Amino acid sequence: MEGDLAGSGSKSTAKARRAAAAAQFMALVRRFSYDQGTQARKRLTNFTFFAGAGFSRSWDPRAPVGNDLFTLDTKVIERVADVGALSRMFGLRSMDEITPEQLRQIVYQLDMYEKYPDVRSRYMDEQNIRMFRGALRAAVVDRYNSLTSINYFDATLGKFPLHDPTEEQGTIVRFFRHLFNRADGSQGSAEGVRTQFVTTNYDYVIETILDAALADPNDSHLLYTYRGITPSRIVDVLPNTRVHEHWLVQHLLKINGGFEILRRGTDYVLDYGERSLDAIIQDPPVLMLASREQDYSTPYFKTIFPKVVRLMRDTTVLVVVGYSLPADDALIRFLVRQFAEEPEDGLGKVIFYIDINNDASKRDVIHEVFPGMEALSAPQLITYRGSVSAFAKDCMALADPNFDLE
Repeated sequence: MEGDLAGSGSKSTAKARRAAAAAQFMALVRRFSYDQGTQARKRLTNFTFFAGAGFSRSWDPRAPVGNDLFTLDTKVIERVADVGALSRMFGLRSMDEITPEQLRQIVYQLDMYEKYPDVRSRYMDEQNIRMFRGALRAAVVDRYNSLTSINYFDATLGKFPLHDPTEEQGTIVRFFRHLFNRADGSQGSAEGVRTQFVTTNYDYVIETILDAALADPNDSHLLYTYRGITPSRIVDVLPNTRVHEHWLVQHLLKINGGFEILRRGTDYVLDYGERSLDAIIQDPPVLMLASREQDYSTPYFKTIFPKVVRLMRDTTVLVVVGYSLPADDALIRFLVRQFAEEPEDGLGKVIFYIDINNDASKRDVIHEVFPGMEALSAPQLITYRGSVSAFAKDCMALADPNFDLE
């Protein structure tokens, strides 16, 4: 059964619907939380946040959503291909920018050149295809920084800085700190609520939240976060933890890659430092760019997808936040469906869909992803119309009676 109330209603009705959704979420948190002082053990229960661009936008109103990130400055591309080549090869009419639709065609064409060498044009080869891809990825990093700014790792602090957080950011941090404190492993095994993350975003917003939410200000989330890959180096040092203990670790799986993920031979490096555009072109991060046909066949994605599938199947509460699950993202929808491939798999499971779009459209999308869910009314769907910061605020009002709602 669906947990949201039907109809648009007045502002007070909408507020009541949001409050009801937050209350249902917090009831589940209390139900599965580690309970200190009791003899009854609480099984480890995954609450997985599947975060899209709207999650980052809630954290930083300047963060790009939709196609904003994929309108690229050709000046970066011209470091490896001149204007004439861009025009002849890809039919670019404007020499100032590449539109998202043009980018989809360019990436698709490069994919075909790489897969089928016989169709390559006269002056394309493996090396300059790789350079061109590097320039496109550098242009994406440049575009992100032109709209907002990447929160780079601060080596002196040993973590991602959060200076002068906004009220919304402070609320989000308190919300996740509350969730992180609902688990325990002091009795020799993990129990309680385990908060996990899967994201389509390239940025470092989740890393910043993870660091800010730690109880010890000198601690680092890097000790407790599994990325689906084990990097050989993180920020120019060897990782302190190569094989994690189950009771300590949570997932952060970036299914479209990330600005920090670099492939070195068969190894991976997480470089969270600021790099020049030329350095990015020469050593580009793993990023899945917009294309007419998404190609997830490279080693990173082959490694990360089984981890996402396992996590989805092991999850009890799935929180889809700031992600519209567009039909074009068919493979991503398929990954999400592993949460409950059949209605029977969804019994006892709950989806919270947090997004600014109306509740009816969210229900329609979820029914497309889980076409059989009506058969057993499983998994249960609860919608919340608003941002993650608004949801966090409503939840914290229930968790902390002294929390300021105004």
